[in-house]
Amino acid sequence: MSVRLLRIYLHSPELQKIPIGYISSFGDLVRVSFDENYVNQTNRLSLSLAYQGFNKGDSEVILRSEKDIRLVRSDGKLPVFFQNLLPEGHNLKRLARERQCGTEDQFELLAAAGHDLMGAIEVAPISPLESILDNMLTWHSSMGKEPIEPGFVEPPLEDAASIPGVVVKFSAIQEGRRYVIHRHGIAGSYILKLPSQAHPDLVENEATGYALLQALDIQCAEAKIVPVSEVDFPEKVSFPYLLAVKRFDRGENGQRVHMEDFAQILQYAPQHKYGKDLLQDYSAILLILDQMSTHPTKDCEEFVKRFIAYVLMGNTDAHLKNWAVIYPDGIHLRLSPAYDPVCVSSFFNHVPNNYYGLNRAIDERLISFGWDDLNQLFELAKVRRKDRLLKLAKKTVKNAEQVWPEILKNAPVSVRDCILARLQGGVRLTR
Repeated sequence: MSVRLLRIYLHSPELQKIPIGYISSFGDLVRVSFDENYVNQTNRLSLSLAYQGFNKGDSEVILRSEKDIRLVRSDGKLPVFFQNLLPEGHNLKRLARERQCGTEDQFELLAAAGHDLMGAIEVAPISPLESILDNMLTWHSSMGKEPIEPGFVEPPLEDAASIPGVVVKFSAIQEGRRYVIHRHGIAGSYILKLPSQAHPDLVENEATGYALLQALDIQCAEAKIVPVSEVDFPEKVSFPYLLAVKRFDRGENGQRVHMEDFAQILQYAPQHKYGKDLLQDYSAILLILDQMSTHPTKDCEEFVKRFIAYVLMGNTDAHLKNWAVIYPDGIHLRLSPAYDPVCVSSFFNHVPNNYYGLNRAIDERLISFGWDDLNQLFELAKVRRKDRLLKLAKKTVKNAEQVWPEILKNAPVSVRDCILARLQGGVRLTR
């Protein structure tokens, strides 16, 4: 038997591609191992907050571990941080089809899209002759009780990308006014999002969400509706418009800005991205921003405004993969711009009652969420500016009541009716 190997790289803000470790797979054993040069660095580039301890020594113990589930799996799956780099739904099936592998082969799927992943991370096959792999092969051999040797992994697909999420999307670059999906190995700087047969107004829905957030001075990703005629699609598309979202994890001259979502930070696998409990999970997000952001006051205020806005707009899909941090200097974190602001609650009246069961349950929680609940969230997060944040939350509700109705005049009818009802006492925060 042979072990499959991928090299892990992080791109620095200075446009350097730095090797930091390996992912190795042998049977059901999958391991992430880091280079000693990376582990020993005092100001190492950040891969994930999940790999950081309370101090430098604790972090080094995590990074060197041969048993920690954050780095080692015995069920054939990638560690959770890397699982969350993979696409979902139709995007996952399309990538598996292009790679000619199964949708459960997470290692091969990651290898297929390794040149265009979320953030500053990149993975690529390596030569099986590298002597540095001896210790890794010995470890797999001892764990698997079989003699093994390095195997061959196909290089990444030229135009493949792994963008988490269920909505059909493509990675693209912009050449003049056109969006190009055949990128010839260049990492995409735009995400092109399509509507669906079930929700043909999805593009307008999300575009409205961005407009509503911007009206409350919430920092958002740049997004605009563009005609399909401006896109070089590899296949026929039956919709006239799509949403082009400029990636905030990409910069000038090919720069990659590292980011990770809170499913990665809090170690939730993709299928558990909705978390365990709203107060528990959201207070964890707020706690991290308050204690670890380079701009804690601004980021905590942004969190509060976004949370209130999502309740008011019926965004029941603001799960842990739709909250993220960025590392502008490659080391220290900030709250990322907002993305995926969809009024999911507007879907409910147009599908059978047994559809969107989880989202309906979340919406019931959001509808009944009151000021005492928000105060409890602040208490759990141990924030230092609780009274000021509570005042900001109430101001956000008032601002939305004043400025959103005008914006909603141009929204799809289902979105307009849903959000106006929430503003007029449909949720507890507005009663």
